[in-house]
Amino acid sequence: MDPREIIAAALRRERDRAGLSLSELAKRAGIAKSTLSQLESGAGNPSVETLWALGVALGVPFSRLVDPPGRAVQVIRAGDAPAIRSEQANFTGGILSACPPGARRDIHVITL
Repeated sequence: MDPREIIAAALRRERDRAGLSLSELAKRAGIAKSTLSQLESGAGNPSVETLWALGVALGVPFSRLVDPPGRAVQVIRAGDAPAIRSEQANFTGGILSACPPGARRDIHVITL
């Protein structure tokens, strides 16, 4: 994902979360409304200072504006994991977390 797209999505998300208009956020951050509009559309190329000012105005850490979004957390409660019964032995197994791309691990639950 392009860093400008990450920043644009983060700015829109955080501004909506704060309940601020484009004009109000631009005013609080000390930047032009047109600059903020360009940043939120993914067309701008912000400086670190501009992003810092926006983070302060939104009350969020700088990292929340520049880090790509993390994967959604999925909670599987005890006993809710899809289980596969063995046909040859007395056990069941189920996968709790499948390996994300680029990694080499899965998390299983096995009941014996």
